[in-house]
Amino acid sequence: MLREVFTTEGLAAFGVAALVCGVLIIKTRSALHRLTRHGDLMAVQAAHTTPTPRLGGVAVFGALLVAVALTVPAWDSLWLALMLAVFPLFLSGAIEDLGYPVAPAGRLGAALVSAALAVFLTGTWIEETGLPALDLLLSWAPLAILITVVAASTIAHAFNLIDGLNGLAGFTALLAAAGIGGTAIWVGDTEIAAFALLLGAAVLGFLMFNFPFGRIFFGDAGAYSVGFLLAWLGITLAARNPDVTPLAMMLMLFWPLADLTLAIYRRRRRNLPVSMPDRLHFHQFVMRGLEITVFSRSRRRITNPVATTVMLPFIAAPMVAGVLLHARPLGAALALAFFSALFFVTYGLGMRLVRRRLRMGQRWQGATCAPTPARVH
Repeated sequence: MLREVFTTEGLAAFGVAALVCGVLIIKTRSALHRLTRHGDLMAVQAAHTTPTPRLGGVAVFGALLVAVALTVPAWDSLWLALMLAVFPLFLSGAIEDLGYPVAPAGRLGAALVSAALAVFLTGTWIEETGLPALDLLLSWAPLAILITVVAASTIAHAFNLIDGLNGLAGFTALLAAAGIGGTAIWVGDTEIAAFALLLGAAVLGFLMFNFPFGRIFFGDAGAYSVGFLLAWLGITLAARNPDVTPLAMMLMLFWPLADLTLAIYRRRRRNLPVSMPDRLHFHQFVMRGLEITVFSRSRRRITNPVATTVMLPFIAAPMVAGVLLHARPLGAALALAFFSALFFVTYGLGMRLVRRRLRMGQRWQGATCAPTPARVH
């Protein structure tokens, strides 16, 4: 099955995604003022400098539909169930990407509906983790289903937060798909491995135009949908294979989850609404640090993809740990604790360093601009 998916459906997913992205870039040039969200370039969290279509999710979703249609068994499988479940979330994101604002509560509602629909269509939810204390909570099905729905919705939203730098969300999704697919192959679950391969192929087709120069972005439709599908592949893999702990799946999706957790903490600490955007995400601090220490703000076209490249090894590390520890709940829990501590400590130290460099630059600029005292003769 995997060989056929790789040679036919995988190539189709890659080709369709790349083709649709290319067509969208060309066809939307005259309508970028409408197809980029109103005020997008002036948004506080913006990291790009030119109008950019946010319709990459349409390409990825279309590519997956084509790939699923080419796979005859898919019409009675997990694949079709997930594509049906993700549609409400994809639709709400696409409306936003077309320039018609959808309130955060509306997008959250769509995510919850999609997650509940996935539970209904697949009959799957998180039932055990391998840790007795957590498993005691999950033994009551209604609570376990609620936790599953919230978890899938959270991961979908987390992916949307990292769709800010060229290639960041795309490469994170590609690495996660590879990790989940590799684990599925390890335990012999070819159905999930094949779908992860198709998703990775579609994302790779999108990345051809998203990285390094950001000709197109995932947008809400793409980021939400890809995050949702990855979440459900991980949930289903763990539910169908007792040797796989959901904690390992969290490691594979660690970066967007950690960034979301940090954003919530940061905004609550400042008494701001959780949905209020800012420029303090991890990737924004890395980019700002590069602007201060290596490049300049005027070279953002270069700094943007370089920041993504710098971050990729750190994004990949917990995913590799997740694959290696997929059958070791305690090891996966310890790895989660380690990477979480590393993430937050690094962010705190990095922010201090950036602020110090800014203060030093301001003092140096003030000293060089100060008037020279008159010489006394």
